[in-house]
Amino acid sequence: MSPRTRRLAALVLTIVVLLFAGRWTAGVLADRWWAAELSPAAAEAVTGWALLGFGLEATGLLFACAWFIGHLLLIYRAIGSVQVHRRLANLEIREAVNMQVLVWISVVGGLLLGVIAGRGAGEWAPDVVLSWSAKPYGAIDPVLGRDFTFYLTRLPVWRMLHQYLLLLTLLALGGATTLYVVIGAIRWQDRRPAINDHARFHLGALLVLLAFGLAWGYLLEPFEMVAGVKGTVHDGLFDFRHRVADLLAGMALAAAVLSFWWAARGRHAVLLSVWGLLAVSSILGHYVIPALIVGGRSSVLDTVTRRGLDQLAYGMVGVRDSTFVPRETTPDAPRPMALWTQSLAIAATSADSGRPVSADRAVITVGRRPRPVWLVLRDQGPLGGSLTVLLDDQASSAGFPVVYHEADSLRTPAGPPSLRLSTRASWPGRYQAIVDTTGPGVPVGKGLRRLALAWALQTGSLLGPGPAAQRAYWKLDPDERLSTLAPFATWGVPVPRFIGGELVWLVDGYLPSEGFPGSTRVTWRGESVGALRAGFVAVVSAETGKTSIYLRHSADELAKQWQLLFDALIHPASAIPAEVVRALAYPVELMEAQARVMEQPQWGLGQLPARPEEVGPLGPAEDARWKSDTSGVEAVIPYERERAVTAILQARMADGWETVSILRLDSLATLPAAPLLQTRWTKFPTFQQLKDSVEKAGARLEAGPIHYWPSPQGLGAVQVWYAERDGVDPVMLWVSLAIADRRGAGHDLEEAWQNLLGLSAPVISAGERGTRIFEARRYLEDADNALRRGDLEGFGRAWEGLKRTLRAP
Repeated sequence: MSPRTRRLAALVLTIVVLLFAGRWTAGVLADRWWAAELSPAAAEAVTGWALLGFGLEATGLLFACAWFIGHLLLIYRAIGSVQVHRRLANLEIREAVNMQVLVWISVVGGLLLGVIAGRGAGEWAPDVVLSWSAKPYGAIDPVLGRDFTFYLTRLPVWRMLHQYLLLLTLLALGGATTLYVVIGAIRWQDRRPAINDHARFHLGALLVLLAFGLAWGYLLEPFEMVAGVKGTVHDGLFDFRHRVADLLAGMALAAAVLSFWWAARGRHAVLLSVWGLLAVSSILGHYVIPALIVGGRSSVLDTVTRRGLDQLAYGMVGVRDSTFVPRETTPDAPRPMALWTQSLAIAATSADSGRPVSADRAVITVGRRPRPVWLVLRDQGPLGGSLTVLLDDQASSAGFPVVYHEADSLRTPAGPPSLRLSTRASWPGRYQAIVDTTGPGVPVGKGLRRLALAWALQTGSLLGPGPAAQRAYWKLDPDERLSTLAPFATWGVPVPRFIGGELVWLVDGYLPSEGFPGSTRVTWRGESVGALRAGFVAVVSAETGKTSIYLRHSADELAKQWQLLFDALIHPASAIPAEVVRALAYPVELMEAQARVMEQPQWGLGQLPARPEEVGPLGPAEDARWKSDTSGVEAVIPYERERAVTAILQARMADGWETVSILRLDSLATLPAAPLLQTRWTKFPTFQQLKDSVEKAGARLEAGPIHYWPSPQGLGAVQVWYAERDGVDPVMLWVSLAIADRRGAGHDLEEAWQNLLGLSAPVISAGERGTRIFEARRYLEDADNALRRGDLEGFGRAWEGLKRTLRAP
């Protein structure tokens, strides 16, 4: 390679390195400036985490690159000379290749292989930090007697390091063998394999490393089985698999010794025999023999122990398990009742322009008293965000949703809340950067600072000259904001709440664990986990972006360890403001994981009806119902067996703590399974009349979810039916009720309750509910009321709804 070519290659490599380093540096600086606007502790945490991730990633890449370059240079030493054939006219010329070219090829090839195989070490940061600073968990696994800290912190690091080194060894062994065959160092001669000394020493050393790597993996297998990441202790084969792992580890060490002997003496038959025996034994011990063993497959853990481990893994330590006992008393109606679903709440506010980005239940002051509502937020682009409030426990006399567009109707002791968000506000799905000249954003500045921000935010608007007061806003999505501040946690779907007249986002921070001794495994966000805890809760101001992260009251030892490591960033549970504690919702993803765990046989509850297998990012739970004191919601999840509800799981918040209760039901106090119950409800003669009336009016009758609640006389259930038509607000038409062996139905909860008690019968009146004439009357009333109070915007919404209903041009 000529000096000019070397200089050009060095220049290109330098430019590439500078581009990557510049982009990374600009990103780190921008994140630090952004975090500094929140607090000095946030700036230090963000910078420290970025440097740790960079250090691990760089270490993994450099080691892999050096590894592959070293092996390619060893192969280069085995090459005496290389000739290429060239043809000039009718003459064939042999020309020797410059050996320096092979050196450069080895270096470049090693760099490429190292970059490909060595990436990803930066993702080890959470496990490395916990393993380095872990403290005893305080619980011992009942199988091997190890503290849980080993499985939750150290075992993940050992497994990642083992997989990393094993991958490098296998790639080096496969690549070296292939290249030695190509250059003739390994060949077939006189009907037997022949290999030169240099290649044999090299491959022998790699085989020794591979054998040690396999032995390490076999020794880890019993711990992986206890943790549930490879096999399980519940299939009745743990003792067998444990003995097999020890045997294979011994055979792998024997393979290492014989591979060293082969490298020194060259006994091919010995090498092939020991590695063939190891491969066959591994296949038999891991797959063939376990598949043939059909008897004696019982868990090494008893039912009580398994339930205890499930409770510890998924935060159900204080679960209450009881059997329903009926009482002779008059039952009460389920008030307040959740009338609307998330999709219906969004449809009921479709008159507001903009893309819906969030809809969730909350408690807000309406008429100076707490009311259960839906908060629906819409992204209106350059106009910012618009918030709409819809009553969840009430409909108009015609069955339409009651929507509040004016903040003055929601006046609190502190004044009316703001139902508008500026373009700089935070809400889910906001990933674009905003540049403005007002507010507390990050100052853009001049020179290199402006260039770094433009490079990090990938926005050309910052490259040119701008006002001195120009400020930038980014990471406006609450999840992105929190993932930058605390990347060791996985953050859930933001929940909107009104606190002190201000809209805030409450976000749950989850800590999943791939391995947990003896627990039930759940598929969560595409991964199989053995434990899931909600360790943190974050409060993000929608308008100002102010962010606070707190430890939850029910946090486990891992979450407490993170709080100790970042005590200036994560506040203790005692620091959570009282109004935030009252507004906390039960972590939805945790609740879904707990429900699936309790579906297992050791709990004896039954099967979950119509639920997806995987737990993912979830919005408001469909199983939620309002507490009787309107302080929040609780989830009531049914379990079914033999076409009947056999138990219910109740999940609620109590003073910041998650509480879980199981109520088991006998045949006298239960209800049929959901499909059978709905079929019986639809057999009401009045229901059939209502359905025919709605369909004749050009609408469709849709059923909402069935909500359960425990009443003194037995399990209760309620289902709401709606008339829906495209482009028109939904209408609540029918309510079906059941308690034990009683049934009732009506146009609203009061009428259905009277019917269930046998005091009245529902009457279908002229089939007008849900028809265009009813909808037109409602919009005319809204338009008239808006005009009287001078609300031209409300008048316009009502007028547009009237035109849609009458299909006027």
